[in-house]
Amino acid sequence: MFILRISFFVLLALISSHALGMSVDIEGVDDSRLEQNIETHIGIIGAPVSCEMTANYRQTIRDAVTKAAQAIGYYQLETVKIRLSKDKECSELYLTVNTGSRVKISERRIELVGSNTPDSELQAIIDNAQLKVGSYLEQDQYEGLKSQLLSKAQVRGYFDAKFTTQEIRIDLKSYSANINLQFSAGQRYVFGELQIPDDDKAKVLIEEVTTFKKGEPYHADKLAEFNQNLKLTGYFQQVVARPLVSQANNAHVPIQLIISAKPRDTFNIGGGISTDTGPSGRFKWQRPWVNSKGHSLSAEAFISDPEQNVSVKYKVPLEDPLNNYLSYQAGLKAENDNDTQSESITLAVQRHWGEADNDWKRIGFLRLEQEKFTQGTDDEQTTTLLIPGVTLSRRRARGGLDISWGDKQQYTLEGATQEVVSDIDLVRIGLQSKWLRSYGKHRVFVRAELGAIATNDFSQVPSSLRYFAGGDQSVRGFALNTLSPIEDDELTGGQYLNVASIEYSYPVVQDWRVAVFTDIGNASDKPFKDLATGVGVGASWSSPVGPIRFYFARGNSVDETTWRFHFSMGPAL
Repeated sequence: MFILRISFFVLLALISSHALGMSVDIEGVDDSRLEQNIETHIGIIGAPVSCEMTANYRQTIRDAVTKAAQAIGYYQLETVKIRLSKDKECSELYLTVNTGSRVKISERRIELVGSNTPDSELQAIIDNAQLKVGSYLEQDQYEGLKSQLLSKAQVRGYFDAKFTTQEIRIDLKSYSANINLQFSAGQRYVFGELQIPDDDKAKVLIEEVTTFKKGEPYHADKLAEFNQNLKLTGYFQQVVARPLVSQANNAHVPIQLIISAKPRDTFNIGGGISTDTGPSGRFKWQRPWVNSKGHSLSAEAFISDPEQNVSVKYKVPLEDPLNNYLSYQAGLKAENDNDTQSESITLAVQRHWGEADNDWKRIGFLRLEQEKFTQGTDDEQTTTLLIPGVTLSRRRARGGLDISWGDKQQYTLEGATQEVVSDIDLVRIGLQSKWLRSYGKHRVFVRAELGAIATNDFSQVPSSLRYFAGGDQSVRGFALNTLSPIEDDELTGGQYLNVASIEYSYPVVQDWRVAVFTDIGNASDKPFKDLATGVGVGASWSSPVGPIRFYFARGNSVDETTWRFHFSMGPAL
């Protein structure tokens, strides 16, 4: 199979090089579009065998020129002369043509028939069609219109749609065309019964993520969304919902569901490397089905040189398993990085809210955590906090692994009080915004992050809640979490976080982009104090497993000037 594949590409390369090796010189053509169309059609044919100008080859060229001309309205074009260059490779083909006049549309009858109330979206396709009276006749526009109408009809459930009339009449005396295209959509089908396997324990959960109701007008997008919802639940190994048009009864299309559940337990092992954390490993275990109500259980462990953590999560679906559910979590975390040493234990409950037609997600949470930490030169201490809070977030993206458009917003407000369990009073707010936009080949990535802590005793605020800056995702040019207030040459962490960045990138070769960027920010004891900067250049590779980024940056702060290489892998958002 491998040899066959190589042979195919070698043959394709030889054919392509042979075809591209012959250029076309055309006389008698003033229309660049026509000239380009003729060259394209002849390029597919290529040079004749042994450079021999046979009668068959001449006819093939004439047919190609005629087809190329008629496609854009030249119905009287005549090929007067065909000859090849006299070199051994017959590297050039010479054509002399008489184009004649180009046909224009004089009459146009394009309409929906067979219904007193035409579908508005089908009608909009006709209204926006490029085939206007007075414009030149182009076959691709005509065929494109037909294709659009049939495609849209299928998407919207007009499964009996057809053209009752489809004709173009050419009058070569007046160089005019009369288009008559009549499209009968027929009856619009509706969603019928959802056929769920009787032995499927997820019957209730499937109904909760269904995007349509029985009797509702059929739309392929709703069925696609239903398929996506089923996959996102995480309960199924394979799942497909498809319409059974051939079994429709009284215009009701039954929807068949074909599913296979995931194994009782699934395991995932992964790893990575970056200049922030060095090598890292991740292990995840999941039991998608704990009971027939769709409860699930998972555990995850992460190990790197500066940080190790393990967590357990139990998920309980409420209105639906995708957007509305409860989760109970427990975790242990240890960190030894720069001037921070900490060990923490956390118990939390979270309530997730979301709507299928709204990108914004809400999370209300209550977290009990105890952290034993040493920050900088301070003595070791232990702080217990009971923290209620809320997070509002949104993530949108297009473009697969290496996204070309997207944005991410996350806003969190949390707090604690000595009146209820906690050792200190605390209010903490965090705002994060990232935007990625592409303009042709140009790509711009902008991000900003703000944070603030209000408390009656900052010395007792755990290290994990204090702010630090610097690193691949912060101010480049500095190592991870090395920007913060300093006391006795030790990092203390800040009450405020202010970080912003802008990056511009441009493709240079396939799958590679070069970038320039500037970052600014710091973690400080006062807002916007002693801002550090990072400027540099970089490159990103769109690998099969996701984007891999390389940056070289110069960092400048009130304390030092640094140079640092950054390497990271993963999505931008």
